[in-house]
Amino acid sequence: TSTRDLLFRLQNRPSLSPDWLRRTKTQHLQVPTCGWECIAIAKANLKIHGDGSHRKDISEDRSSVVNKAPREMEPQHRLEGNVGRKGRKAGGMVGVNIRLRGDDPDGDVLIFGALGPEAGLVTVENTGDNEAEVYLARELDHETGTEHQILLSLTDGHLGQDNYITHSLLILVEDTNDNIPVFTELPPSVVIQEHQHPGVIAQFRATDRDSGAFGQVVYQLAPNQDAEILDHFSVSTVKSGGVLMLESELDFEVKRLYQVVVEALDRASLGEVNTAQATILVEVSDIPDQPPEWVSVAAVTRIPEDVPLFSPVLQVKAVDGDRGIKNDIKYSITGGPEHLFGINEDTGLVYSKAMIDRESADARNGAFILEITAMEVVKTGGKGLSISTEVTVIIEDVNDEIPKFKSESYVAEISENAQKNTPVTFLGQNMIPEVFDHDQGTNGTFKLFLEGDDNMFEVTPSMGINDATFMIRVKDQNRIDFEQTKVINFTIVAKEVSKKGEETRASVTIYVRDQNDNPPQFLAKKYEVTIPENIKAGAIIAKIKADDKDSGYFGTEGIRYTAITGPISSALVLNNLTGVLTMGDTAFRFDKEHISSHYLMVEARDEEGLGNRNTVELIINLEDVNDNHPIFRRDYYESFIQENSPTFTNPLIVEATDADENGTENSEVRYRILRGDQYGNFTIDSLSGEIKPNGVLDYELLPGDAQTKMYNMTVRAFDLGSPSLWSDVSVMVYIRDQNDNAPLFPVLDYKVTIPEDTPGGTPVIQVNAKDKDGSSPNNQIVYRIQTGAKDKFVINPETGMISISQGANLDPDLTIPSTTYYVLEVMAMDGGIGSDKLTTRVAVNVSVTDVNNKLPRFSKIRPVRVSEDIPIGEFLIKLAASDSDKNSVLRFRIDYSKSEARNEDGRRIELSDFDWRGLFSLNDVDGEIRTAARLDRELIQELEL
Repeated sequence: TSTRDLLFRLQNRPSLSPDWLRRTKTQHLQVPTCGWECIAIAKANLKIHGDGSHRKDISEDRSSVVNKAPREMEPQHRLEGNVGRKGRKAGGMVGVNIRLRGDDPDGDVLIFGALGPEAGLVTVENTGDNEAEVYLARELDHETGTEHQILLSLTDGHLGQDNYITHSLLILVEDTNDNIPVFTELPPSVVIQEHQHPGVIAQFRATDRDSGAFGQVVYQLAPNQDAEILDHFSVSTVKSGGVLMLESELDFEVKRLYQVVVEALDRASLGEVNTAQATILVEVSDIPDQPPEWVSVAAVTRIPEDVPLFSPVLQVKAVDGDRGIKNDIKYSITGGPEHLFGINEDTGLVYSKAMIDRESADARNGAFILEITAMEVVKTGGKGLSISTEVTVIIEDVNDEIPKFKSESYVAEISENAQKNTPVTFLGQNMIPEVFDHDQGTNGTFKLFLEGDDNMFEVTPSMGINDATFMIRVKDQNRIDFEQTKVINFTIVAKEVSKKGEETRASVTIYVRDQNDNPPQFLAKKYEVTIPENIKAGAIIAKIKADDKDSGYFGTEGIRYTAITGPISSALVLNNLTGVLTMGDTAFRFDKEHISSHYLMVEARDEEGLGNRNTVELIINLEDVNDNHPIFRRDYYESFIQENSPTFTNPLIVEATDADENGTENSEVRYRILRGDQYGNFTIDSLSGEIKPNGVLDYELLPGDAQTKMYNMTVRAFDLGSPSLWSDVSVMVYIRDQNDNAPLFPVLDYKVTIPEDTPGGTPVIQVNAKDKDGSSPNNQIVYRIQTGAKDKFVINPETGMISISQGANLDPDLTIPSTTYYVLEVMAMDGGIGSDKLTTRVAVNVSVTDVNNKLPRFSKIRPVRVSEDIPIGEFLIKLAASDSDKNSVLRFRIDYSKSEARNEDGRRIELSDFDWRGLFSLNDVDGEIRTAARLDRELIQELEL
C-alpha cells in the first residue's frame, strides 16, 4: 500500500560482473556498461540497490537492433532511474515510482517497458523522448509475496523485434502490521456443570499473517464486559494459545448462559495494535439440586355436588426445578379424601371418582382440601425430589348456607410497634383466614367486620362473595404495646348482605409479640460500695442488678452485664450473667493512700448481650487497713556526744511516717529502742522519737575500740494498728573523748648509773607514762627534759628514751666543776589542745662512775750509764709514773717486743745471737730497775728498754 515501505533493488543479469556498480555521494547508481542509472529520491529508510545489465554487448549485436553496422553501435545508451513516492490519481497507479532516463547518440526516441510474469505489477509510462516513470500498478502484500522480480526493457525501436536492453528490478516487500489476528481454533460453545470447580474450560488459538512481533498473538478477556464475566472467567496465554479459565463456581439457577468475549492481540510495539474478538458461549448444565416448581395450581376450585363420576375438578402442573434436566413429573394425592378424588399421575388432572355429597361427614363446610405432591422421576427410574401443595375444592350447593369461617377461632400475633396496615400473623396451619358461603349471588355475598377490638385493627376485604381470604391488619399502631397489653381478644363477623342477614362469628386472639424497645434499667441510679483496700482476689466488690420491661431475652431474662470501663477495669472481673463484680487475680492492688475512690461504668445489654444497652456509675470507696509499715525518713541516723556531756552535740530525733489514713491508729507511730543499748545509757521519747542520754558518759569506761566508741542501736517505729506494723532503723551514736586524764608515771623517780666513758647517743634509761584517756590525741604522750640535762642528755619525745647527747663527755675530770651526779626533770604531756593539755613531771637521777680510761704517764726518765763490771742486783734507777683515773693502781713491766740491744758497731743484736733479756730486772710495784746478770760491753754496748 501507499503506507508501506518498499525495498527496490535493481539487479544485474548474472552474466555480468557486478564490478560496474559504484555509488556517488548523491546516491546515484551508475551502470557504465549499459549507460543508465537509478537515482534514489524516496524516504531515507528505503534501501535501493541497482545492478546494470543488458542482453548482450551492443557492439556485438548492433546489426540485429539497428540498420547500422554492429561496429557502428557503441555502448552509449544511458538510462537513469529515480525512486520516490508519487501519487497517481488516474489508471489505478499507486504511490511509489521509479523515474527512468536514457539517451541515444542517434537521438532516437526511447521506448521503456516491463517484461516477465510479474510485469503487471508495474506500469511504465514514457514521459518524454528519453524518460519514463515506473509506477506500482496495485498494492503489494507481504503475506502474498515478499519479493517480486521484474525486467525493465529499453529500446530505440531499431534493435529488432523482441530485442531489448533489460534491467532486473527486485522489489522487496517489508511487512507492516496490516493483518488482524484470525481465530483458527475456537470452540463456539462450552458446556460445564453448575458448581464445577475452577479450572481450564476451553482452549483456542488465533493466527496473524504478519511476521515478527506483528504476527505474535497474546490473549485476554475483552474489556468492557459485564462484571459477572470478569468475576467468573479469565484468559491467559499458554504456548501461543489461549486458555479460558473458570475462576469461580457457576449456578444454573442464577444464570444459564454466558457470552464470554475473548480478544487476540498482536505484539506490535509501535503504532496501532491489531485485535480480534471472538465469543465463546459458556453454557451451564444443570444438576439435580432443585425440587420441582409449581407453574399452575388452582388454590380453590368449585364443583357442584352432583358432578358426574370422573369429571375433571382441576389440573395442576409442575416442572423440574432444574431447568436444564427436565425430569418427568409424577403427580399423586397425598392428603385429603382420596376415596372421592383421583389424579392422573402424568397430566396432573384431578377428577372425581365417587359421588360427592356436600352435606356428608367428609365435607368440611362444603369444601375439600387436597394435598397434591409432584415428584421428579430421575433418568434411572428412581424417585427424585418432590414438592407438595394444597388445593381447596369447594362443593356448590343451593342457597341454604350461611357464611362460615374455615376456623372457628383464630390465633395470631403481631409485633408491638408494628406500623399501620401491618397484617397479623396467624399461628398454626389450622388458622386459615378464609370465610365462605356456598350460596350464589347475593345470598353468597357477605361483609366482614370486627367487634370488640377497640378500633385497634381492621379486616380486609370488607366484603366477599362466596369465599374470601381475609387479612386482619393494624389500624391504630400507638395502642399496641406489649408492656401495656399482651393479649387482645375480639370477634370477626361474616354477615350476609341479604335481607335475611345470616352471620357467622369467629373469635380472634392476638398475642402481642414483644419487641426489644426497652433498654435495661439498673435498680439504682448509681452504685457506691466501700471495700477494704487489701481485698483479696475473688472477693465480691459489688452486685450490679438491672431489669428490663421487655419479655424473654429482650427483657430481664436476656440481660448480660457486658462491660466495665474505667482506669482499673482490667483488675476486676464482672460476671456477665449475675452482675457480680469481684477482685481479679492480677498484680493490681488497691491503695487508699494513693487513690481513695475509683469511678467506673458498668454496661448491661439485653438480648443476651446483643441488644439495647445501658450504663450505670459504680463508685468504689476504699476503707483503710493497716497495710503500710512506718517508713523512716532516713536510711540510718547518727549523732555525736562529748564525754561527760549531758546532751548531744545536735538533737538526735528519728522520724517515721505511715502512709495509712491520717487520723487513724493505722498511721499513729510510736518509737522504742530495740537493741544496742545494753547498759541503758539512752532513752527515746516514744512520741517524738528524740533520743537523749540518761547521764554523762565516761569514754574510758565504754566498751569498744580504744579509738572509736560508738553505740549502734536499733530503733523500731511501730503503728497502733491491729496487727501493728513496724520498721527498724540503725542509729549510731559516736562518743567523743574528753581530755580528762593526765599522763601518769609508774614510779616517783628514776635512778640509773652509767660509766663516765659512755659515748654520745647511748640510751641511758626510758621513762614511760600512761594516759587513761580513750582516744588520740588525748592519750598521745610526748616527753621532754625540763631541767638538769646540762646539754649532756636528750630525750626522745615519743618513746621517752633518755640518751647521752651526741658529742657530750661525762668525764668528771673534763667538766667544770667536776660532776659525777645529774638530776633530770622529765615532763610527760598528752595531746590536749591549749588549756586542755595535761602534764606530769618525774625526776631521773643519773650517777656517773669512773672507769680506767686514762693512760699512766711516766715521769721524765734520764739515761743510765753503768760500767760493765757492776755487780748483780745493783740499783740503777727507779721509774716514776702517774694515772689521772680515780683510785688507779699502777704496775710496771718491760715490753721486750719493743726493746732492742746494739753492740759497739751499733749493730742490733738479735736474741738468737745473744739473749740479753735476763741482764736487768724490774720491780713491778715500785718501778726499780736492778742488774740481774753480769754485763759485757763487748757484747752489748747499749740497751733500750
